[in-house]
Amino acid sequence: MTQTDTDQTVYAVAFKEGRFLMVWNPKRKGWEMPGGHVKTGETLEEGVIREFAEEAGYAIRVVKMRDLGYCHVFAAVLGEKLQETPEMRVELFDEIPEELFFDRAEYEDVVPWAKTETEGF
Repeated sequence: MTQTDTDQTVYAVAFKEGRFLMVWNPKRKGWEMPGGHVKTGETLEEGVIREFAEEAGYAIRVVKMRDLGYCHVFAAVLGEKLQETPEMRVELFDEIPEELFFDRAEYEDVVPWAKTETEGF
C-alpha cells in the first residue's frame, strides 16, 4: 500500500476463533472497533495496525481492506497481546452488542464480511 499524505480514517474487524474484538470507549459510552486516523507518511495498513495496538493493546494480521468511501475497514486476524489499555475495555464477541457508538447497519455489513475473509487464517 502506498503512503498517505491526507487525513484518512481506518478501523479493523479482528477475529480470533470465530469471535471479534471490540473496545468500550468510556468517552463515547459505546462499543466500537479499534481504529482512528492515519498519520502523514503511514500507509493505511500501518495506520490501522498502530491504532489497533494503541486502542486494544493487541497485534493484528491484516488480511483484506475494504474502502467504505469515508473510511477504510480491514479484515484482520487477532494476534498477541502487546500491552494493557487502561482507557478502553476490550472484549471478544460472537454477536454485535447493543450499546454501540457507531452505526449498527455498518457493523452488520462489515462483521460478516471480515469473518468470511479471515476464515482459514
